[in-house]
This record gives sequence, structure tokens and C-alpha cells, in this order.
Amino acid sequence: MKKIIILAISTFFLSSCAEEFLTRDHPTATTDLNFWNTEGEINTALNILYDQVPTGGFRYQNNTRITFEGMTDNAVWYANFFGEVNTIALGNSNSQMRATEWAAIQPVWQENYTAIRRANRFLEHAGKALIEPALKKRYFAEARALRAWFHLDLMLYYGEIPIVTTVVLPTETDLVKNTKQEVVDFVLAELDAASADLPNLYAVNDIKRITRGACYTMKTVALLNNLQYAEAAKAAKQVIDMNLYKLHPSYAALFNYEGQVNEERIFIRQSGNDDTFYRSAPGYIGGNACLNPTGSLVNTYETKQGKTLAELSPDSAAIYKASPNYRSNRDPRMELTIAYPGSTFYGDLNPWDDSPNNPNRLAANYSSKTGYWLRKYVDLADRGRGRGSLDYMVYRYGDLLLMYVEALVESGQWNNPDVIKYINMIRNRAKMPNVDIKVYNNEAKMRELYQRERRVELAFEGSRLFDIRRWKIAEKVMNGVVEGAIDPRTKKPVNVETRTFKAKDYLWPIPAREMEGNPNMKQNPGF
Repeated sequence: MKKIIILAISTFFLSSCAEEFLTRDHPTATTDLNFWNTEGEINTALNILYDQVPTGGFRYQNNTRITFEGMTDNAVWYANFFGEVNTIALGNSNSQMRATEWAAIQPVWQENYTAIRRANRFLEHAGKALIEPALKKRYFAEARALRAWFHLDLMLYYGEIPIVTTVVLPTETDLVKNTKQEVVDFVLAELDAASADLPNLYAVNDIKRITRGACYTMKTVALLNNLQYAEAAKAAKQVIDMNLYKLHPSYAALFNYEGQVNEERIFIRQSGNDDTFYRSAPGYIGGNACLNPTGSLVNTYETKQGKTLAELSPDSAAIYKASPNYRSNRDPRMELTIAYPGSTFYGDLNPWDDSPNNPNRLAANYSSKTGYWLRKYVDLADRGRGRGSLDYMVYRYGDLLLMYVEALVESGQWNNPDVIKYINMIRNRAKMPNVDIKVYNNEAKMRELYQRERRVELAFEGSRLFDIRRWKIAEKVMNGVVEGAIDPRTKKPVNVETRTFKAKDYLWPIPAREMEGNPNMKQNPGF
């Protein structure tokens, strides 16, 4: 036992020292000469890079993608931390938003460039390590692919960014932005080079590591968000043609411990949803209920017959708006994503009882502001644990298939048989009927369909912000009053907040301290 404890302490110490070393030169008199020598040191450096892949949850000082759904029409954010999420959602973003202890937005720039610097340190120095050549080649490919991905992540949030491929010292403050096309071209070239030296699969204990399929998926993301649709379709087809990934049979199990290891996962952050129960569940069972689904999202789910609420008679639509899962006749993904008044996942939720003894009353502390609660990625096994160990899927096969469908439709191939084929696969997995091809029989209707499918299939997985930006619909969906559930006492939806969206909000502002410290840095338009 004593040896195990000593080993654990030594591993933690090595990791902590290495993290400082990769960020700041010689923080503890460590030098490049005496570090990059063993496989253990190389693995430690790589693990630190993997630890900077985004979480899904709500961690401080991290790229927390589920939290960022509060900047979309899927949710509202109410908590005493990550205040910039609500600031941006309301249309009040500005270049003076600064990183603080509780910040969620501004650290993304700093953390991604910290990760890029660490990757560059790795690529410059790890070659001298005494490791079997084939393994060393794979390690280098992992670092190279991760460096490309961190650039891609920055581009999705900020647009034009500097490409950094050397170790930039803290004293170097002359970075210049590259164009978005230059960033995309760099990312694609790096991922192509890395994928040649990466495996298709790893053992379960190495499941977080980047694979060839993950590289192809990242290429798809880069191309799709640069509106290079034909190329994006080819990249996505590379993933499909690997015949390696499958839709997990159970949509419900996909987001809890039961289905934690599955063939749908393409790229993950291990334990990336470790605090989702704590931040999502109602207060009366130990949660904070920070992120609350909107009525707009709830009303997007079809009936089990494949009808949208807009296709129903006004009286029928009103019934489903007032009672979202009336007669259990809605797309099952709704109930597996959102807890609503009358649902039983969290127990009896009644936001309409204003009694002080009701902890779930509307807008009470640690209750919901909309009358809806987040359920996806919440496993009741985490109740009372403080933190769990659920992984976060950065990319999964269902997402990739929908990206492929979008790329086909937007490249003029809306009637390609693969469009209906893969949408039906996703719908059928959720126990939804096939697409009615008599209704979805032209490009505009197919666009409406894939955009709705992406919203309901991927809600609260971190893709919605990028989707509404790419589709240029944010000025439509992020302007006006945000409505919640129908209050049975007034027969009207709860009015939660009023949002404003301006053209500048399609990008985040470059952090103020970056602007102040770098005379060559140009601020994004409108800030």
C-alpha cells in the first residue's frame, strides 16, 4: 500500500511540475535538457494536452461547451458564476469582459493558446526521448492533431486568429491574425499529416486518445464551418466508410454510465461531465439547476407520428405546449433531454406551487427560471457524490452523420439517397418514424428537417452555438422574449428575459488584455 501511495504522489508531482514547465520556461529549474527523455515524461506531457480538451460540464476556468448552450435559443443561464454567458445571450458582450476566477468565456483564448504552446514544446523537444520509433511517431501525430484542434476551436469562437507553430515566449507580443481560410487550410494539412500515423482504435484504457476517425471528423467540422460543403461531405464520408462507428442502440444509455463505453464515440473528454448532476439537477435533490431549457426547444420536438407542432391544428398544438408530453406522444428524445412539469425523472416537479415549502417553485433558488430542467448527461447515480466520472463526447457518430447530411444538402445534393438514409437511421434509433418524403421533397424542406434534427438530437451537447452561427439564424432566434413553460394559472408562457442580437455577436471579442498587450492584434468587428 505504501508503494502505491508513493507512486500516486510521484505521478501527481510529475504531472504538476510538467504542467508548469510546459507553460512557463524553467519554473522549478527544470530544463529541456533534463526533461524530454523517457516515455513517462512524454506521456505526462500528452496527458496534460488531453486535459485541455473541452469539458461538457460546468468547470471553472475551462472551455465548458454545455454551459455555452445558455448563449443559444436552447437555454437560459442563471448562476452566480460564468456571468458572461448571460451577458452575451442578452446582447451585451463587449471587449472589456475580462477573465476572473469565475469566468467561462475569456479563458478560452488563453487556455487554447496555452495548450498550443505546450504542443509546440512537445513537437520541438520530444524527439530526443528514448522510445520505440513507431510509438514515438504516433505520439507526435497525437500532439500535432491536438494542436490543430485547439486552433480549430479558437476559430469557431473568434473567427480570424493567429496560427502559432513555434514556442512563443510570454515576452513576444506581436502575434498577427491569420485569415479564416488560412486557419482552415492549416488545420486540414495538420490533420491529414497526423491521421497517417494514428490508429483507428485504442484499448479502452486509452480511449481518450485521438484517432484517425477523430481527425477526419475534425476536418469535417473545419470544412463545414467554412462553408466548404462538398469537401465537408467527402471528409464525413471518410469516417462513414471506415465502418468503425455505429449508433448506440439506446439514446437514453448514451448519456449515462450504462452506455459510457460505446461505438458511437469519436472523440471524448474523459470525466468531462463529472459535475453535470450537481449543476443541472433541481436544488431539492442536491443540484444547482444552472442551465434551464427554453420553451422554444421543447416546442421543436415532433409528435411520435412525425408531426411538428406547426403542422397540427392550433387546438392540438396548444395542448402539447401546455402539456409537453401529452399522452406520452412526443419524440422520446424530449423526455430524455428535458424534465418538465409532471415528469418524474427528478421526482414531482411542480413549478406552479408558490408555497415557500416548494423548493421547485418557479425562479426559486436552485430551481428553474423557465419551468424546465436539464436531464441529458444527468445520471442519478451521481446524486450525493459531489462529482462523478461521466465522459463528455466532443464528437459522436450521430453528430457526424448529421454533418454529412448538412454538407450534402448545402452542396446541392438534397436528393442524394444518403440524406434520407442517415436521417432515418438517427430518427429510428430514437423510436421516431421515417421521414415523410411527400412533405420533405425539396431543398428548403430538407434544410428545415436537418436543422431541426440537429437541434433535438444534439441538444445540450455543445453544438448549438456553432450551428446558429453557421446557419446565420442567430439574429432570428436570439432576438426577443425568451419564453418558458405554459403557466396553467395564466394559460400563457413564462417570460424569462429579453434578448438582443447584433451582427457583431457572431464572434466573441478578442480579450481586452490580449488587445492591450499586443499592438498588432486587431479586434473583431463591432467591438
